[in-house]
Amino acid sequence: MSEETDIPQNVSRPDEDILLDLNFVPQWAKKAPAANHYASDDRPERRPSSRDRHDGPRRERSDRRDGPARPARPPRERSSGDRPNAFGGAGRPPPRAPQGERVAQEPRREFTPRPERIELPVEIKFLPEQQWLASMVRQIHHSKRAYPLMDLANLFLADPKGHLVKIEIQPGAKEFKLYQGKRSKMVATSRDALVHQLLDDHLEDFFTKEDIEVEPPTGVFPMIGKIGDVLIGPPNHHSYAARLQEVYNARFSGMPFDRFKEKVQTVRDEELIAKWKLESSKKTVYRLKDAPEDEVKDFMLVQAEEYVRTQIAEAEVEEVSRAVLPSSLARKIKDYNLIRMVREAWERESRFPLSVSFALRAAFRHLHLETFKAGKNINFITSVKPDPVQPEKTAAHIRVVLEYLAEHPGSTRDQLVEGLRPGVEKNSDAVKEILNPLRWLIEKGHIIEFFNGTLSVPSHRKRR
Repeated sequence: MSEETDIPQNVSRPDEDILLDLNFVPQWAKKAPAANHYASDDRPERRPSSRDRHDGPRRERSDRRDGPARPARPPRERSSGDRPNAFGGAGRPPPRAPQGERVAQEPRREFTPRPERIELPVEIKFLPEQQWLASMVRQIHHSKRAYPLMDLANLFLADPKGHLVKIEIQPGAKEFKLYQGKRSKMVATSRDALVHQLLDDHLEDFFTKEDIEVEPPTGVFPMIGKIGDVLIGPPNHHSYAARLQEVYNARFSGMPFDRFKEKVQTVRDEELIAKWKLESSKKTVYRLKDAPEDEVKDFMLVQAEEYVRTQIAEAEVEEVSRAVLPSSLARKIKDYNLIRMVREAWERESRFPLSVSFALRAAFRHLHLETFKAGKNINFITSVKPDPVQPEKTAAHIRVVLEYLAEHPGSTRDQLVEGLRPGVEKNSDAVKEILNPLRWLIEKGHIIEFFNGTLSVPSHRKRR
């Protein structure tokens, strides 16, 4: 697929220009790479080592064998029952718990294993963001200077606001599916993942939410179920199953449902039961926004979510072969292997921004900028097409400038003046005679001014 199909076709002027610093240091001169915007700490928690569990400062072992003898340690006074023990201090060891009685232990943290690493059949590229591109093009047109293409590409890549992420299924991967939400524009390899996100972030797009007063529950409730500080309700109340599902969907959906039910505690606590009754006297109902007035009915949360799953989700999640996302959205991808591949693609691109540079070349050509090579086949972008001219066919004061720059490429204005008129005052007529034609020569392409202010004459070599 041609990259020209991915470039913005309408680069209208935004309300305010994005300020891009085009007086950058070349990429090869940078010492430290930019931070990966898509990085996440998804490493499993490591088990503490014996060094981590060391309570006190470590004693440094001395390698000196010929030093003075260490003075003898004075004896420490202690009582007959105060003797060293295996727990790291003096005194008797702590008493054991009575037989049959458990010692309270801190609950273990849940360990979530990392998902299996799978190489998905997708191609990931990075494209310039439209407003950044428009702002850069205007600055290049205005400055008349030439900029290295790769360094321009790195400007887009280094800032999350400067680029888009394109995810495309590879040709021939007919069994692989990629889905995108129409509202959120989020992508995933599972339709269910996007349906879940639709429920989390967009439920109120379809329903109005209202809290109403109802009669508190009546009956005998000897016990109540809870998980952490969240009350679920008495197991013998008719709302228990729906409330259990509601809490699971809202806060524990990443955990298997059976594991979630094992964590629910059933306790005898009159205060908690009274608190639950008070909370149950207020009920949140959901009403479908587009329903006719005579068909409006109250949904509980679980019912509203089920309605979205069965009646709405099919039209809100679509299967796609490619998707283009803003960087800010791509960083929120939940699919482990998909975000991992985006992160790895960014790392490769930051070392050599191939896809961004290809997209920029096509965009610059479309927006009437010129590309040429200089130095060691480095591609430069400018608004002026280089047009070499023979010095002998120009006026004398222009010829000396062209000849000097041909012999001293990369000179600055000050170096040019010093080379042709050494020791002359900067505001003198002799200096103006040299500098005044420069703007015209640069605008005509007879002299190239680079991003750092250095000057050179274009070569006469022809493209192969």
